[in-house]
Amino acid sequence: MLSQQIMIFALAVALLAGALFIYSRSQKEALVEKVGRRMAEASGMEAKVLLPQESRRLPWLDRLFWRAGMEVKPRQFVSGILCLLLMAILTGLAKGLAFGLAVPLAVVAVVYLWLVYKAKKRIRLILMQLPLFLDQVLRGLGTGRSMEGSLRLAAEETPDPLKSIIGRIFRANELGADLGEAIQEAANLYRIDELYLLALAIRINRSYGSSVRDLLQSVANMINEREAVRRELRSLTGETRVTAWVLGLMPPGMAAYIMIMNPKYLETMWQDPSGKIMLIVATGMQIAGAVILWRMIKSI
Repeated sequence: MLSQQIMIFALAVALLAGALFIYSRSQKEALVEKVGRRMAEASGMEAKVLLPQESRRLPWLDRLFWRAGMEVKPRQFVSGILCLLLMAILTGLAKGLAFGLAVPLAVVAVVYLWLVYKAKKRIRLILMQLPLFLDQVLRGLGTGRSMEGSLRLAAEETPDPLKSIIGRIFRANELGADLGEAIQEAANLYRIDELYLLALAIRINRSYGSSVRDLLQSVANMINEREAVRRELRSLTGETRVTAWVLGLMPPGMAAYIMIMNPKYLETMWQDPSGKIMLIVATGMQIAGAVILWRMIKSI
């Protein structure tokens, strides 16, 4: 018991040190942002167009938050870490070291999966908005506007989330970045191949001055056709996906039911050496089965 408390205390100190490190970095980033805004105001540029996060390489977690449409401040991130630290300490003191580590990890896994789901949902919405956006760009080009002017006109009439992405692209362009490179960076961030084609069309237009209407029309048609195929495939595989969800959720659902109806049942198994091995193996097999089912559904 004493050794478990010592390990929990060491874990708490390590997490607290990490939280303090992140907080110190957030303070430095806030200072850099403040200086950058002052420089922007001194140069006659509006302060609101300065986005330091866009001018540096984003870590994978920041990219995930951005794809999910969330901007988490460093202090909020530190607060989340401290909450996980408190959860680990309380759970570890009440149930032991294993539960003290398992519960925060489970919370992190659930939050990560939720962010991935939200990011994919947002990207699908962006793909649904792109054909109409490209049609508006084509109409702008048909009236004699330039490519940049057509993009700005289409962005004003486009709802979020695509409107916010185009807005960031133009803010980067106002800060001196090439418009095609800014769109390509957005494509890298959100992993949308169609934005690559839009960036290619802008580069062709600027380099050779040729018309890109046929290319943009082909991109719009391709998006519409792919969306129609995706919906048809989703309707055909609906029964398979429901079966996978049932098979994946039944074991943890049964475990939750047993813990609610008879909490001492799993505790007795966990205290027994052979029972502990059985629970660990069952959890590993459940995770492996869920991954296999997910890969099978993704391959359809």
